[in-house]
Parts: sequence; C-alpha cells; structure tokens
Amino acid sequence: MKRETEEWLKIAEEELQAAEHLFKASLYRMVCYHTQQAVEKILKAILTERGIEFSRTHNILDLSNAVKEIGYEVPLPVEDAVFLNSVYRARYPAALGLLPTGEPTKEDADRALHSVWKMRKWLKEVVA
Repeated sequence: MKRETEEWLKIAEEELQAAEHLFKASLYRMVCYHTQQAVEKILKAILTERGIEFSRTHNILDLSNAVKEIGYEVPLPVEDAVFLNSVYRARYPAALGLLPTGEPTKEDADRALHSVWKMRKWLKEVVA
C-alpha cells in the first residue's frame, strides 16, 4: 500500500474515532462532520492507491462516482452520499440556511456513523 494511501486511512480512522467519542457526548453536529470527513478520506484513499487524481473536493457523491468509475461497487447509496454532503454543512450555523432539515439529530448522527462503518468494512475487503 502506498504511503499516501496509508495516511488517508490513518486520518479517516481518527475522524471515525472522533465521531464515536462525540456521539457519546451528544455532540451530533460534530459527529456528522467527522463521519463525512471519514467517508471522504476513505474514498480518496482508494483513488490515491489506484493512482487516480481527484480535485480538491468534499463532495461524497462526486468521490463515490469517481471510485465507481474505476470499477468498484461502493456500498454507499446515492441517498446516503447526498445525506453526508448535507450534514457536512452542519459545521455552519443553521441561521445561515445551510442545513436543509435544521440541527442534526441523534438519528442523523447514527445514520452518518452507520455509513462510515459500512465504508470501513468495505474498505478492508477492497484493500485486503
């Protein structure tokens, strides 16, 4: 495995650990942010490992599509990618109108965590 890929994965794991810790503290906005970041970094790790260049983006849907284009079956439904893109904006104040459904809930945070857990499991199968 390339060193840069390993770094992406190390940071993705740290993002997930942060999200899990924050979930226990009921800090759902930040859970959503860190889970989105973890999924983003997992997808970038796959692209990096396969030598595929990608633009500087945080868009999960675009990254997922890029990974699919190189032949992988990403276990992230389009609805979940769109959801992660929307919760990523949760780091901004809701008063700015950037959150489509308001403040992230415990259910939102749980959904985001399940997405990254599924992606991590898939990643282990892909890089094994």
